[in-house]
Amino acid sequence: MAQSDLKNKIISGSFWTVFSNIASQLVTFTVTIVLARLLTPGDFGVVAISSVFVGVIILFQDLGMGAAIIQRQHIDDDYLSTSFTVSLLAGVLLAALLALSSSFIADFYNERILRDILLVSSLGFILSPFTSIHTTLLSKRLEFKKLSLINFGNHALSGLISVVLAFMGYGVWSMVLGKILSQPVVIPVVWSIVRWTPKPRIVKRCFFDLFGYSSNLLGFNLLNFFARNLDNLIIGKYLGTQPLGYYSVAYNLMLKPLQLISWSMGKVLFPVFSTIQNDLERTRAVYLKVLRSISLVTFPMMTGLFMVAEEFILSVYGTRWEPAILPLKLLCIVGAVQSIGTVGGIIFNSQGRPDLTLKIGIFSSSLIVVAFITGINWGLLGLIYAYIAVTVPVFLTGQYFANRLIGIRMLAIFKSLAPSAACSAVMVAALAGSKWMWTSLSLDIEYVLIALIMTGIATYLVFASRVLKVPEINEALKLVRRKV
Repeated sequence: MAQSDLKNKIISGSFWTVFSNIASQLVTFTVTIVLARLLTPGDFGVVAISSVFVGVIILFQDLGMGAAIIQRQHIDDDYLSTSFTVSLLAGVLLAALLALSSSFIADFYNERILRDILLVSSLGFILSPFTSIHTTLLSKRLEFKKLSLINFGNHALSGLISVVLAFMGYGVWSMVLGKILSQPVVIPVVWSIVRWTPKPRIVKRCFFDLFGYSSNLLGFNLLNFFARNLDNLIIGKYLGTQPLGYYSVAYNLMLKPLQLISWSMGKVLFPVFSTIQNDLERTRAVYLKVLRSISLVTFPMMTGLFMVAEEFILSVYGTRWEPAILPLKLLCIVGAVQSIGTVGGIIFNSQGRPDLTLKIGIFSSSLIVVAFITGINWGLLGLIYAYIAVTVPVFLTGQYFANRLIGIRMLAIFKSLAPSAACSAVMVAALAGSKWMWTSLSLDIEYVLIALIMTGIATYLVFASRVLKVPEINEALKLVRRKV
């Protein structure tokens, strides 16, 4: 692929993926606010527990073959049909496994409704293979516009169903049924867009080729998922569903910048880096550019959210969610580091080294698990402080090996992050000063929040564009002015 074509693919793919994620997250955020007003923190806690068990089983559904399909240079119909058939068979078996385990899980947490929630959620494993391979195909073809519109439509439909059910008095079930009921509607839409019909067969050579790549990645995904969700399991068991509800809301807010920016870019960059995997010079140049661009967005988002956490929670979610304020502040520190750390894994996978992904995942997950188990002895905040303590060494370890793989010094990484760190620090100072001023005027907290957000954005953009003259910021501002 020519360099100009690659650049256009990255720009176009990034635009549509970020656009879709922003639109989808706005829908999800709006739905969450509505549900937070109608439901209780305990309801959110129960769903958070069920999501862990549902999520861990989803990891096994295609045995990680979707990533293998994207990474492999030559894929034919035998590969695609094999992946689909394996996913479907695994979905049926996993649905049965979750159904059989539901009573034991409910008894362990002493939440009887968990059994019914898990039974209903198991239906999704049978339906999801009918879209997963099709969306993987769109990623491999770099057709991110179609993929983005599908994802947004799915989120919008699911959210609409959840809100309607909540107003009808379905309580916690509104969060569960929204995702399940939207799938039968999405399937025919996806098939009509992708225009590929799977054939129910498993070709042995295709299976072993795909699984040979994906087995390491599957192991990492399992470890990473376990490490990311062990906090929910521990909090739900030892502190109860209400503290878990507060933590869940705070954690999901922290995840927004990662979902909007880092994970969006990851979806684009994995197939792109796979395309240029043999050209290390281009890989290094693109990688540094991506890290710099991501941090210019996520660092101010995380530091800004840290500064306005109190006003945001109280005005958007309501006073009964006040215990989520401090957890949100602390988790913003984790989110800032993770927003750039997630990119390193893309290098391992695109270079055909999922074994490194697994090995580093074992080390990182071990640290996080120890941190959670140790921290819970001091309650919810103790767990979060322990999480913060291991976040930096986890990032540095992954970054070190990614740098070695493509030949980049750590100093180059820090240089790429310096502009965003400096601009964010200035924004924090401005917010700290203006926060006292706006609060002293005795304005309603909603107006204080708006004033702080506008102050933060203005300070960041002015310092970045006028003082440091950051090229990416100036290019973005020029683009906005042309469009306006």
